[in-house]
Formats: sequence, structure tokens, C-alpha cells
Amino acid sequence: MKILLIRFSSLGDVILTTPVMNYLKMVDTAVEITLLTDKNYVELFADDPRLKSVVGFKKHEPFANLSIFNEVWDLVVDLQNSKRSKSLVHKIKKYNKLGTFHKLHFHRTMLLLTRSNLYPSHSDVITRYLKAAGIRTIKPEFNKAPELHFKQSSTSQYEKMIQSDKLLRPTIALFPFSAWKNKEWPFRHFTIVAKYFITKGWNVVLMGNAAEQEQAEQLRALVSSKVIVLAGKLSLYECGCVLSKCQLALGNDSGLAHLARACGVKTGVIYGPTTHHLGFYPSGKPDFRVFEQEILCRPCHPHGGNHCLRFNHDCMLQTTPEAVVRGLLSLHLGQ
Repeated sequence: MKILLIRFSSLGDVILTTPVMNYLKMVDTAVEITLLTDKNYVELFADDPRLKSVVGFKKHEPFANLSIFNEVWDLVVDLQNSKRSKSLVHKIKKYNKLGTFHKLHFHRTMLLLTRSNLYPSHSDVITRYLKAAGIRTIKPEFNKAPELHFKQSSTSQYEKMIQSDKLLRPTIALFPFSAWKNKEWPFRHFTIVAKYFITKGWNVVLMGNAAEQEQAEQLRALVSSKVIVLAGKLSLYECGCVLSKCQLALGNDSGLAHLARACGVKTGVIYGPTTHHLGFYPSGKPDFRVFEQEILCRPCHPHGGNHCLRFNHDCMLQTTPEAVVRGLLSLHLGQ
């Protein structure tokens, strides 16, 4: 059976396609899966044994003559469900069945505007992805957490980047940044968390993209010269290799938080303007902690937005660094 999965963006959404791969392989080990995604994310699947191939292309560029157009597919699963993905599916010459991800736009709009929760139960994105692939009943023992694969030979060299001496220390990765600025936990709160773990003898690693490198260096200057800044210095594949050597991670509701969990890291995720209703909460193993405040104005934006509509950012400010540290410690100890 040949299956084509389509998900272009964003990083977290692409990573959340991996439980679909796991389930399809669990049901039929002989199934051949091809993933079509943005070129920026192809490297994350370089070592993936579940995939026959990964096809990538650059955003906003024409599809040209992708090889997938001339193949015969038993199932095409459009997990993007956009004008662009529909246009791409239209170019595929032959497929037997098409599955489409339902975005539940009406439900989301009603929640944002009227606070009416019309979402069905089990409406998380992974469950909806699985339904789009034709899986209606999910086995209760199935772990819905995302999962990525990195060769052990690839990850071993990256351990040296986070272990500064011969004494092996536990490592926590911090992701203080987000593409949507309203989703960022206060900088000073991340500083307090970083200082705590440094004083307890942990390695603290800051991750982000090249545009966030300067801010990461500022946080390092506020905490300690021992903080390791990797923001803007690694590819996504290399980020995965480093994360696979970490014991804990903490971040905003962002792609890197999903990446950490897909690398098997116990992760704390801070939620403010978004909520579980939208479907992007963590699930399954490894263990995780969600840090959030029950405030009536949440959610206020489908993606988080860049400005607080009430101008006080209470949904983030009321989540204290002390509470986050306690939660991370209990997470680490398996409590």
C-alpha cells in the first residue's frame, strides 16, 4: 500500500504527523509512506525508518514537476488542507482515496468570539490527523506522542557540545522564543529558571533561530557564562541530536517544544493565549507538564498573536518561575 502524507508547515504541525506514521506502520508494516513537506523540515526525517521517501520544496515556489505527480497512490492524506495543498492534490494523476484534515474553523471562531466550546471530545490535532488517514478507532494503548529518529552515531558527537567537562551533568534545554510574541513567557522568568538549574549543577542550553541569537546571548549574560547558547548555530537536525541528549526541556507553545518531545525529552510547555481546545497540547509519553492559568480571555488568538488584547499579559505573568521550577523538578523525578 502506498500512502502520501502532505503537511507543509509549521514545524510543530509537521512533527505532529509522526504519530500517523507510527499507527500506519503498526497496522501494516509493509506500507510505503512518502511525506511531502517544506524543504526546511526534510532533514528531520533523514534517518526515519518509517518513510520510503521525503519530498521537499520551498515555500511560495511553483510545484514544477514533482515525482509524486506521476505515481499511483492508494491513499493521499492532505493534512494541510489549504488552497496550496488542494492545488497540489489536483496535479496528482491517480490516487484511489483522499483523506483531508478538518480544521474545525467554525468551532474555533465560536470559541474565540463567544467562548462557546463546540469542539467534540477527542478533538486534538493528532486524533484528527489519524481520522484524516482513515483511522476511526484508535487503540487505547497507542502512544500519540510525536517521535523522530536520529542515528546514534549522529547524536554522540553532539553530547560534547553540552558537556563542558568530564563530569557528566544533567541538561535542560530552554526555548524562550516564539514566532508569535504574545506566546512568549517573560524573559526575566526564563532567567530565574536558568539561574536555578545552573546553581544546581545542570547544563543549561538556549535554543532558537539565528534572529534570536542576540537575545539568547543577553539572557546568558544575565544568568551565567556557563549557559550554552546554541540559538542560530544548529540546523534542525542538529537541534534534534542535541535534544536527544537532554533530560528536561522548557519552552513556550512552539515548534521546538514539540521537537523536544519527539526526541524523547520530558518537557514543560507554557501556554498563555492558546488552550487545549485548539488541539496542539502534548499527549502520550514521554511525560510532560503544562503550565497555564485559567483566565476567561483565553484563548484570544488561533495562533497566539503578537499583542495582548487586555494589555496586561496576565495569562503569562501569573505563571510564576517558582511554580515552573517545582513542576520541572517533579517531572524530572517522575512524580
